[in-house]
Amino acid sequence: MIRQLPSTQTALSLVELAPKSGERMTLNFQNPRKQYNVYLMGIKEGGSVVCTMPKSATALMEGQRLTVKMMAGNRMCAFSSRLIKSYLQPYPHWHLEYPSVVNHHTVRIHPRIPVNMAISVDHQDEQQGINLGLPRIVHTRDISLEGMGLESPVPLGQVGDELFVTMRFDLNGLDQVLLLSVQLQNVEEIELGVYLHGVKFDHMEEDSALLVTAFVYQSYLLELGYLHASP
Repeated sequence: MIRQLPSTQTALSLVELAPKSGERMTLNFQNPRKQYNVYLMGIKEGGSVVCTMPKSATALMEGQRLTVKMMAGNRMCAFSSRLIKSYLQPYPHWHLEYPSVVNHHTVRIHPRIPVNMAISVDHQDEQQGINLGLPRIVHTRDISLEGMGLESPVPLGQVGDELFVTMRFDLNGLDQVLLLSVQLQNVEEIELGVYLHGVKFDHMEEDSALLVTAFVYQSYLLELGYLHASP
């Protein structure tokens, strides 16, 4: 059961909340009880919500009720739906019933901006780093003024661990390299052999904080189309 919105919360439709294509969705079926992680492909207001189809799913699930949880910017969204139709061609995907009500609440002060960038990660404890096979090159999934999402084929540590990340990026045509201290906030296996890590920037010096802020806003403007990537 999806809880109703608090009276102080503004009601917004899923289209108005505008989750981005590729956003991860958690689907919880009620009967039989199953949970799947899928990815948003598109939305047609009043029509359906299109998402990828899990490999283990079957057409027999059509018509089943489910609840959906997903992020839209800095909001966590939840709504009830139904699996309308599953298709195998031209690629496996599902059509979910478009929700009439979406419950949402703000969970991040700073929205995350999609950024795919190779960075180096090492553990601040040398022995722990050796045990974990660090340092290791991984890729960012997103970045905000508070931290980053990192994808890795193996866990990079445990929640609460202190890590170092070395990132290199272009800032208005100038090459920048930063070594930052971060704290591991969460670790989740989002699919077989893919671990998503949330890390929070920790004790940044003023110069580093300014560069990170500039890079985040540059990435945000690129995402909106107000800037164009350097050739």
